Amino acid sequence: MTLSWISIVRLGLVQAALGAIVVLTTSTLNRLMVVELALPAVLPGCLVAFHYAVQITRPNWGFRSDRGGRRTPWIVGGVAVLGAGGVGAALGVILMEVDVTAGLVVSVLAYALIGLGVGASGTSLLALLATATEPRRRAAAAMITWLMMIAGIAITAGVVGMLLEPYSPALLMRIVVCVAVGALLVTMVAVWGIEKPHEHPVAASHDRPVPFRQGLAEIWAEPPARNFTIFVFLSMTAYFMQELILEPYAGLVFGFTPGQSTTLSGAQNGGVFIGMLLVGVSASGLRL
Repeated sequence: MTLSWISIVRLGLVQAALGAIVVLTTSTLNRLMVVELALPAVLPGCLVAFHYAVQITRPNWGFRSDRGGRRTPWIVGGVAVLGAGGVGAALGVILMEVDVTAGLVVSVLAYALIGLGVGASGTSLLALLATATEPRRRAAAAMITWLMMIAGIAITAGVVGMLLEPYSPALLMRIVVCVAVGALLVTMVAVWGIEKPHEHPVAASHDRPVPFRQGLAEIWAEPPARNFTIFVFLSMTAYFMQELILEPYAGLVFGFTPGQSTTLSGAQNGGVFIGMLLVGVSASGLRL
């Protein structure tokens, strides 16, 4: 049995939940550090780079979920860790107002959790999608889940931008906690019972499992896999490079408030969503 379109959309809700948390840490909190706290822009840049660096562990998370036989615990647990990291990142920014060193320590730990959470949940989710989706539907399924992540980013940024007026640290903390808890609840509902018909058997005890390093080396030795990995790396670098620029620029140059700049980020991601949707539909020729 393979995933139905409804099940694919449900998994897309998890991607939307991931984007909802991450956008606050890479956009709103970044702007607060640069504009409100007048800290060097390199600081949030290094924190965001750090959480992406931690995500280099993604292959290992996928490998572990393969070995375990079920991916749901990794998905839910990863979102819980991500939510804790998002709340910690907001707390770190608030602490920086009184003690930069203490706030920085909390932020480093929080962004490490963000990287681990995204890696564990996102990789396991995509692995489940790849193994349980009918081959002819995989391209469309990937497009749906990716678009839902962008939609989650755009909607969250737009709503949070409206709720963040007038800005205060206490209001920021309440909003981030609500987003984190909401994302976890959405994830739990989205994956509830979805994996049972699609569970893949764990390797028999007499089969010797391939070590992670050996498996990774074998995949990297394949030119198509290696070239596609490089392509995805360059594409994601180009896509996310604007993240750390938009909101601080809106605050420093145009005098936007935190709420206004967050809303602007939502509008920008909404444009990305529309553009990707049009490209996806035109490339697929509406053949699902």
